[in-house]
Parts: sequence; structure tokens; C-alpha cells
Amino acid sequence: MKFYKLDYGCDNEIVGNQFPQVWDFVKGYSPKPEDNGLFTLYDEDKLFPEKEPDLSGLKLASGAQFTDFLSNGFDNDIYLFSEKAKILLENLNLDLHRIYPAKVISLRKKTSRDYYMMKIISKRWELVDFANSELYEKIEDEEDLDDVVINPVTAHSLKEFRNKYDNSNFDNEWNYNIEAKRIKMLDSFYDLHLDMFKLDRFDFSWYVSERFVEAVIQNNLTGLEFEPVEM
Repeated sequence: MKFYKLDYGCDNEIVGNQFPQVWDFVKGYSPKPEDNGLFTLYDEDKLFPEKEPDLSGLKLASGAQFTDFLSNGFDNDIYLFSEKAKILLENLNLDLHRIYPAKVISLRKKTSRDYYMMKIISKRWELVDFANSELYEKIEDEEDLDDVVINPVTAHSLKEFRNKYDNSNFDNEWNYNIEAKRIKMLDSFYDLHLDMFKLDRFDFSWYVSERFVEAVIQNNLTGLEFEPVEM
């Protein structure tokens, strides 16, 4: 089945010449949890904050443009988008998520726009069909990054993969990665009909459905790019 890897746009005429488009805050805004700022979304002990966070002080980078989806430097599980994009997303089947109002301010243009920030949580690696997927470990040399050792990771079941993962150096070494050459999912995954999800554990990319891509294209939403993959 065809899905797409989700990425932010890189056309400078559309997104501007600074990446990410949003990564800092305007003067006077505090992102700290004790001030109910953006960093409350980072709390690993809670899926989502109990109180709606204050997201009113996000700053558009000086060389960036406003787009429907804004690349951000905050977290891989956080997305920032316009009202138009929000309407689209609310009609799709996304994995576990919450959407909060936000404001993005351009000091260069002396203007601000209403946006929305979504925290989305997805860990669908347990639904990977490991017996029919191709995984490999990639180990980079700390002194020579061009020197990479690649070894296949053979796992015929979730249990076998979990054992290998838990006994690997993945969580301890910066230069150790498990990646996928080919991914196949179990039937129980396809029954979910998810339009946006992440595998986690060994693949931290966000994936979207054809329905997601078609909706973005048909509505002329800006700021995203897609790479087709078979799963």
C-alpha cells in the first residue's frame, strides 16, 4: 500500500530562505512550563498538558515566509499550521493528538497571524510485520563520518526485534541507528486507516496516507513535501 514520508517544503520562493521558519520567541514571552509556555508540551510524564498552553509568542524567522504549514525547531511531535490546514486535518484520521491556538509574529513584517499547534503522539512500530520487512543497523565512525558500517537486522517477530533492540546500543550511542530499507505492516495496522502516523523506535519519520496528500494538494496548502513509499 502506498504511503508518503512527510517533510517540510524547501522551495525558497514559498517558505523563504531560513529553516526552520519558527524556532524562537518574541521578547517578553516565556516558553517555560512554570509559565504555561510551549515547553509544557515536552512533559514526557503526560501525554498532553492539563491546561491549554500559552502559545502566543512564536516568532517567524527573519528570512522566512508565512505558509500553511510552518517548519519549527521545537519537537518532532509538534506541527504548526494555519486555520485552513486545521480544517483539513480535522477531517482526517490522525493518530492521538491535541490542537491548540497559537500566534506567530513577524517582526520584519510587523504583523502577526493566528495559527494552531498540534502535538501528535504515535508509536506504531509494534504493528510492523518484521518477518517481511528489511531492517539494518548503521554505525558511524566518530572520527570519520564517511566510514559507516551497515549490518542487516533480522527479526521474524515483534518479540525478536524487541530483544535485539533492547540489547543494542541504540539508546546509548549517538552514532548508532536502526533504519528500514523496506517496511511492511501487519493487517491490523491497515484496519486503523490512519492518515498520519509514526513508527518510532527505529524510524522517526512521519508518514501520511494518499488521502492526506490529495487533500493538501487539492486545497493548495503550502509548506509540505511528500516522498512516496510502499508499506
